[in-house]
Amino acid sequence: MNMKQLEAEFSDRLHDSIRQAQGLGYNPSRFEQMLATLGALKLAKKLVLSGDLQYGLKEMIKLDRKDLTLESIMLEPKFKSLFSAGELEAASWRLSQVQLP
Repeated sequence: MNMKQLEAEFSDRLHDSIRQAQGLGYNPSRFEQMLATLGALKLAKKLVLSGDLQYGLKEMIKLDRKDLTLESIMLEPKFKSLFSAGELEAASWRLSQVQLP
């Protein structure tokens, strides 16, 4: 599979996670807008390297659906080659930082 196909599958996976989140009662509309504007790869790289832990990340953890987070999707073996070691490390770190009340 070439990188363009893999990038398209990553985008599809993010869109699917949005649909699943909506099914759980959480609507990540801002994330969806950014995905449409930036594209999946640019969005992932931007968010994962930002200092903030986004609200959506915290919400998915609260709903016990870590698998639907951008960070978890980035870390899926299939998609790891799209990202640098630093980006993957940042994704892993972000997941470890979410504290449930």
